[in-house]
Amino acid sequence: MNCSECLVDFLIKNNVTDVFGYAGGYIVPFMDALYKRKNEIRTHVCYNEQGCALAAVGYARTSGKIGVYFTTSGPGAVNGLSGLADAWFDGFPVLGICGNVPTNEMRGFSGIRQNGFQEMDLVSITRNITKYSVTANTSKGFPEIVSRAYNIANLGRKGGVVIDFPLDIQQANIIDR
Repeated sequence: MNCSECLVDFLIKNNVTDVFGYAGGYIVPFMDALYKRKNEIRTHVCYNEQGCALAAVGYARTSGKIGVYFTTSGPGAVNGLSGLADAWFDGFPVLGICGNVPTNEMRGFSGIRQNGFQEMDLVSITRNITKYSVTANTSKGFPEIVSRAYNIANLGRKGGVVIDFPLDIQQANIIDR
């Protein structure tokens, strides 16, 4: 099982029936995993990434369940900030799943603006409007990252969480601990 399939399986096992998203090159493996389970979880395609995140918030408000959305990397991921801020201020559980460049293209602390196409340090950008924001930079322990994000979104005063999901990790097989 790869990390994308693991994430979809986790969502289904936790009674997530609807996700909101917008297609992009750096989230395709996750979208493929959703498609394989289309009879168990519905994907609602939105016109833009901001709409996806806000739809997830609206879903959380009206259903009492966690709202889940996905976007691609860079500007696509940043377009979800309005929804994350809404979830933060109003206390609704939202999980943002944002694609990113492969880990070998991430710049780290190299001093350059970006290395990969539309690479974005989403964790730094979302730190002040989420309860938890993490880059899944290895498949080792990935199920624990997903579980932690989900639980934190729903714990105490609810709010948004983000999993920054690099392309190679989406495709990587799960490695236990």
